[in-house]
Amino acid sequence: MFNKDDLMRNPFMTNTKFEQQFGFLKEEGEFDRILKILTVPAKSGIYLSRFDIRSIALALGVDVNVRERKEMLKDLFFYAKQLNKMKEYLDLLIQFTQHKIDQYKQLQEEYPKSAWIIQNWIDKAQKLITFIENLKKEVDIYKV
Repeated sequence: MFNKDDLMRNPFMTNTKFEQQFGFLKEEGEFDRILKILTVPAKSGIYLSRFDIRSIALALGVDVNVRERKEMLKDLFFYAKQLNKMKEYLDLLIQFTQHKIDQYKQLQEEYPKSAWIIQNWIDKAQKLITFIENLKKEVDIYKV
């Protein structure tokens, strides 16, 4: 196994990515799990591009730097918390997800033979909406 001195062997990886790849970092926290759900289409049913994240940020009244999607979402969570706009941010994520579901339904109508495949993505996106709704409830409970 590698040790910390081996971090500099691959100059194309950041230290954090290298540590994650080779298991040096501890177990991920709840916040990291939320970010992973939002950034992995196989889990969320949607793809949030950098442009989409930037559009959500601008709708929230925040200008975020374009970089890795996970980092952009993390910044948005922090900004939303600082500006006391967490529920508004979560509502924007729900609206975006609902828009994607509407697009999927339109695809189902246009391509009925692929409807069963598209339905899997709709189901995942609807679960994401439920997940975000639960986050909104937690915001109310904990006044985040």
